[in-house]
Amino acid sequence: MSKDDVLVRREGAVAWITLNRPEKRNAQGVDFTSTLIGALDEVENDPDVAVAVLTGNGSVFAGGGDLKEIMSVEQQDPEWEFELIRGYNKIVSRLYYFDRPIIAAVNGAGVGGGACLGLACDFAIASETAAYHFAFGRIGLAGADMGATYFLQRHLGSARASHLILTGATVDAEEGKALGLFSQIVPADRLIEETQKVAQSIADQSRRATSITKLSLRRSVEGGLDAALEYEAYLQSFAFRSEGHKQRLGQFLGKGPKG
Repeated sequence: MSKDDVLVRREGAVAWITLNRPEKRNAQGVDFTSTLIGALDEVENDPDVAVAVLTGNGSVFAGGGDLKEIMSVEQQDPEWEFELIRGYNKIVSRLYYFDRPIIAAVNGAGVGGGACLGLACDFAIASETAAYHFAFGRIGLAGADMGATYFLQRHLGSARASHLILTGATVDAEEGKALGLFSQIVPADRLIEETQKVAQSIADQSRRATSITKLSLRRSVEGGLDAALEYEAYLQSFAFRSEGHKQRLGQFLGKGPKG
């Protein structure tokens, strides 16, 4: 993979990160970790970016592992394989804990680990052609891959998550929306436009407050109610003191400059 395999562009305060290997179904090769994390670093280090969007070029969102590049019918170095998988897992963690809100614009199939890229984002907007394929077992691999067991149980509960993973199920756009895996479905030719509108509605909020909200959303699912309340109180007290809050409060009360 090269840097051109993951493209970054700006639309105002919204950064679009596009997987750009359409001829390979946007599959994950040996350099996928460094290339995508490099793009995420670029976006996160840009102070003018408030929201990010992850999508794919072509008819596929993310095709999972590049079978010819990272797999072989012959035995390979187990240490190399372990580090490759750990690298993919770093991407999942990076997306999940990304400093800015990040939306998946799922333009087509997300296969195996490709589905997990979408699940790791804050939420996903689906094209009519979108689908998640939990197809690990078809090539003799575990469904315990790139956070699938965590994300699906979190979204769906243990029984339904087990059913999808153990049967290697395909979830199309309509079922995905009904299950809560997709927040909305839009026509394929309007996916970029509609996702940009949603992303802009987030960008219009206070950037600091939005980051604080995301932090709290992430931590609250990892502990009990009391822990969530304590963490929210700590973060909200910081927001109370922020200049962005003071300015917006003044505007809301008619005591500050418009803007």
